[in-house]
Amino acid sequence: MAAPASKAKSKRRIILAIIAIAIVGVVLTPVALAGRFSVPVEIMSFNETTGLTTFNSIGGTTQIVTAWEYYFSVRTQGTVRTSDSSVSSNGGTTNITLTMTLTNPSSQTIDLGRTAITGGIGTRTHTIYLSIDQGVRVNGTYKLDMIFTANVVLIGGLVEAPFIATFHSNFAISGQ
Repeated sequence: MAAPASKAKSKRRIILAIIAIAIVGVVLTPVALAGRFSVPVEIMSFNETTGLTTFNSIGGTTQIVTAWEYYFSVRTQGTVRTSDSSVSSNGGTTNITLTMTLTNPSSQTIDLGRTAITGGIGTRTHTIYLSIDQGVRVNGTYKLDMIFTANVVLIGGLVEAPFIATFHSNFAISGQ
């Protein structure tokens, strides 16, 4: 009768070992991917009103977050986040494209791709989160170049001429 008891203990040990490996994986993987315990996150934000094609300047702040915060919170929400503050489709719609490149302290240019945003005409806030996945890894000065393009389609299908604006923003990372 000792055999069934040892089988149960063996199964329990296997289950506990699997749980322990999973916990270690969740705890160590973000640090291994980031290469350190904390990572810089540059947060840049600007407002735009597509109906009036006006902009304010792009502003940025740097935050240092843990690798776990970055991989389980910041990264999961995306690089570009847009919030509407006063948008309506009553007068038409807009198609926005953000095209971004980043130049790192070694003067290497990294293509961050394009982000497409569609919706009504009005005011939006765009926030860009740059960190290790986008190439912000080491101390130094970085440069973000962004081309903002908006095409407004009025009710009835009339397309306004595209609005294009180019932003250049420098930021520095230190203390890493």
